[in-house]
Amino acid sequence: MSDVNAIKDLFLENNEFILLGLTGRTGSGCSSVANILSSEKPNFPILDDVNDLDDVNDFYSYIDGIKYNILKSYAEEHWRKFHIIKVSDLITAYILSLSKDMLAEFIYEYSGKNEFNRVNKNNVLEKLNKAIFEKDRESKLINTLNKLIDHTKELNLTSNDFNRISSILNFLKKITVTIKKELDSIQQGLYISTYQAAGNSIRRLGKIEINYENKKFIPPSVFHLPETINKFVKAIKKGNNGKSYIVIDAIRNPYEVKFFKDRYSAFHLISINAPDENRKEYLNTYKFSGESIQEIDDRESGKLFNKTGVEKDKISYFTSINISRCIEISDIHMFNPKSGAEGNQILNAQIAWYISLMLHPGLVSPTAMERVMQLAYSAKLNSGCISRQVGAVVTDSNNSIKSVGWNDVAKGQIPCALRTVRGVLDSENNKIYSHYELNNTFFKEAMGKILVKLDDRNDYLKGMTVPYCFKDIKNNLDLKGNQVHTRSLHAEENAFLQLSKYGSMGIEGGRLYTTASPCELCAKKAYQLGIKEIIFIDPYPGIAQEHILDIGTNKPELIQFRGAVGRSYHRLYEQVLPLKDEYDYLIN
Repeated sequence: MSDVNAIKDLFLENNEFILLGLTGRTGSGCSSVANILSSEKPNFPILDDVNDLDDVNDFYSYIDGIKYNILKSYAEEHWRKFHIIKVSDLITAYILSLSKDMLAEFIYEYSGKNEFNRVNKNNVLEKLNKAIFEKDRESKLINTLNKLIDHTKELNLTSNDFNRISSILNFLKKITVTIKKELDSIQQGLYISTYQAAGNSIRRLGKIEINYENKKFIPPSVFHLPETINKFVKAIKKGNNGKSYIVIDAIRNPYEVKFFKDRYSAFHLISINAPDENRKEYLNTYKFSGESIQEIDDRESGKLFNKTGVEKDKISYFTSINISRCIEISDIHMFNPKSGAEGNQILNAQIAWYISLMLHPGLVSPTAMERVMQLAYSAKLNSGCISRQVGAVVTDSNNSIKSVGWNDVAKGQIPCALRTVRGVLDSENNKIYSHYELNNTFFKEAMGKILVKLDDRNDYLKGMTVPYCFKDIKNNLDLKGNQVHTRSLHAEENAFLQLSKYGSMGIEGGRLYTTASPCELCAKKAYQLGIKEIIFIDPYPGIAQEHILDIGTNKPELIQFRGAVGRSYHRLYEQVLPLKDEYDYLIN
């Protein structure tokens, strides 16, 4: 038995602690996944005949169906329910620290873009006063809660405090449900706008304040909310002797993702993605208008505009919701069709797949979609673009790879990441800098102004060579937003050009994989090449789908990627021990 125990010890770390973060657009299904994870025993769908599958047949077909059955069996034997930490409930903890007048003022301020479409302040005050301020606040729980959200003092929880963690989370959940019900009875979507604004305020100031966006940024506040979440994580671990599976529902800021990735090797960020039409149909059932859905999408996409439509300050890059970026850096992408029982079946199947691999890496090999996207994901790191790195792969209909590309300048030119502000002002090398850059008076003056700023910040830069984006500077000079000034080829464009160099046999009916989503120009080229499917990660594809792809007689299908990618691809699919050796030890 000692050999068997030794083998088990190899996987012990995987089985002791798992921390998951969920992210996704409003209405995509993060809460559905959290509820499945927190159940005593999920209902994983049965695939008896992989040649004749039912609701999940198009999802895990044939070989992937066989893999699914292996992972389902493992998940059922080793399942342990997850503790849920809802970020919205923790925002409620900050809300409870406000006076009722201040809370009513805050809700009023962020209920609309201007005073004409904001809610009635007295109505808010009356409903919330009855709902949360006139009720018993359960003082013992509130005292422990205040310790958890106060980061000015060393956290010193007693054993009684640890015992109260579950009660605190249940208490906060009840209050959140009450607040949501009351706010949405006043104005549909008021709960979402209030809580999103509250989260932005906490990330900027460490607390909720009216007109937070006009107040001085306190940098440590970016991590104030994840620090609070982390206290609950530690408390749950402590209360369960370290053996805990925890899911955070839901993370909406990329720096909160960084916080947990830096601290926990067992952390995985999972994005939940629903087809846009299904998601909007779902939100419509809750009385969201098309305009209000668009407003939510704009806020969540990372577009930096405040409630009056004015561009926000650069601090908002750190403090605002940015679902687009969170999905881009996710480790695992789950697909949620949001169509009744079928949707739950598909979510359950994916949960069985990835939880099993977290507990026992390497039980099965990746799907074809994961294998190709991982190559595109690796290829993007070759990019010399300082704005965004994108990778792309073109395959035939059998997922055999035909070309690889990434966004970068033409072969023989120097990438933007290697060209500097000081270099273009001091150099005369026309192999690195263009004739325009070296000789245009207006451009040189603009670069000179940037250099003055760099000199002022030299103590902070500490030897960093600062590159620049030619497109941004040229557009600022022209007072336009022209995309033709970019020096780089798009990743998809680069992959297509490799085909013209080395041949494109078998491309018609094939696939394009891209870590972003194709712009209108690249979508047209994919259409012309006869690409059948475009698999992408970014959930904000612009009008490429509606205007370029969804027309004609040979339309490519736009498919959002599902699976593991990046570091989680290796963590889930690399075997701790070769399966042959593991089985040999366990059996013999």
